[in-house]
Amino acid sequence: MRPVALVAAVALTVSACGGGGAAQDDNAPKAGATFTYAMTGLPTSLDPADYQGDPSRNIGFELGSSLFRWGTEDLDQQGCTTLANVNQLKGDLAESFERSEDGKTVKVKLREAKSAAGNTLTSNDVKWTIDRLIQLKVGTPNTLMQDVADWAADPIKVVDDRNFEILMDNPSAMDIAITTWAQFRILDSTEIKKHVTAEDPWGKAYVSKNASTFGPWTHQAEDFVSGDRLTLSKNPNYTGERGDVEKVVFIGVSDAASRAQLLSTGNASYAAGLQYEQYAQLRDNPEIDVQTCSSADRIPLVLNAKDPVLGKDDVRKAISLAIDRKSIVDAVYRGFNQPSEATVSNAYGLDLPNAAKYEYNADEAKKLLAAAGVSSLDITLHISPARPGPEAEQIAILLQNQLGKVGINVKIQTLASATEINTVFHDGNFQALLYLEPPAVADPYYSLFLYNSSKSKLNTFGYVNAELDEVITKVGTTSPGSERDTLVKKAGELLADHPGFIYLVDRQFVHAVRKGLTNYQHAPNGEMFVYTLKQG
Repeated sequence: MRPVALVAAVALTVSACGGGGAAQDDNAPKAGATFTYAMTGLPTSLDPADYQGDPSRNIGFELGSSLFRWGTEDLDQQGCTTLANVNQLKGDLAESFERSEDGKTVKVKLREAKSAAGNTLTSNDVKWTIDRLIQLKVGTPNTLMQDVADWAADPIKVVDDRNFEILMDNPSAMDIAITTWAQFRILDSTEIKKHVTAEDPWGKAYVSKNASTFGPWTHQAEDFVSGDRLTLSKNPNYTGERGDVEKVVFIGVSDAASRAQLLSTGNASYAAGLQYEQYAQLRDNPEIDVQTCSSADRIPLVLNAKDPVLGKDDVRKAISLAIDRKSIVDAVYRGFNQPSEATVSNAYGLDLPNAAKYEYNADEAKKLLAAAGVSSLDITLHISPARPGPEAEQIAILLQNQLGKVGINVKIQTLASATEINTVFHDGNFQALLYLEPPAVADPYYSLFLYNSSKSKLNTFGYVNAELDEVITKVGTTSPGSERDTLVKKAGELLADHPGFIYLVDRQFVHAVRKGLTNYQHAPNGEMFVYTLKQG
């Protein structure tokens, strides 16, 4: 744990939004000038090709420089209560776009923009950025391009300095939505190319320490201390709309209690990744705003379909029926989050049919197990405090108790790190596993496809349902509306009848932030956008 005294000393050199708690002299910046963001740790690299979990995600979204963004300003509470859909996108670096009649080409015109280095944004920056992600084989962006949106192998065609085309093998409702993911931020290729070498043709050494974007922020080399601290200042050449924050200081504090303390005393403006007990306590602090917003993130129980017993539909249905989801949420989450009510997240706002909904019925679970020829069953459940979070052990113990009542004996095996639990999942080397599904793009198609489609690289648990695959494919090519909603509901029914992931908890986005700021934009990825915040 980084000592709190050291963090407080750093934080006191700037002013925390909302005031309260921290002493400030007359020469200090006005409240709101600097936003201090206490997070679990900082990445060792700023390169979008080097994704290191939440720290990379948090910083990446704040750096902006995306082609498109979610149009949350037009939604109720700026998207807090209703997730923006793929028809509610707006240009960020893109000024306008137009789809071809066959849906295989998106013509994009760039707005006039400059990086902090003074270089003008061009279509060549876009092509170089996307080519870089492809050539460096960066995981999530390539999955989004190849499997979700079906972009062509060489997807960016430069027309002129401000116009380019995105080429696709097949039309997709996700064609531009995927570019909202932080790893697609457009890089200043003119500046980066000054630092490439034969051994490093994509400038990884330079980009690891230099954001090099066209977004609202910039920084000097000395402002980034790998794994520890990053200070972002306003990009003087940025002409987009922005709020009142002049600087953002990201500080790494590994201990959740220390992050909560910094927030409560006014030495931090925001604290990420707190425990639910701490969020509940902060709700009583009149200087803290604890925001809860809709999220498509879910905690599933993953049963290996390749297992001769767990692969049976009736066994999987029985396990789902034996789980009292409400009691789990009531016991674990201190008034936050919701029990999963159906195979498709309620966050998507669909009136799902009863055939797609979960129920708790231990007696029916016993009958299904008996019909499947299972009188008793021993399974090992892998869990990790890194994913889904520190509540994993509590959930596992409750599952152990509930499943024990229907004759299923659960042995809990704890893996300490995110790397371990992810390796077990990706290798498919488990019977049962408690996981986290946080969609990079919050859309029903992406959520349905990501793990439950047999065509997905992330379906490591052997689940196959040809009819579901067909429906999911249709969802992916259909724009939001009644036709798409009908397809999603059908997919939900198929998942209930032939269970894939068994969802337990629908998580909310929870933000603990000092009061005094407004104009929060609640994008469906759940990130803070500090550059939009205003005082008042």
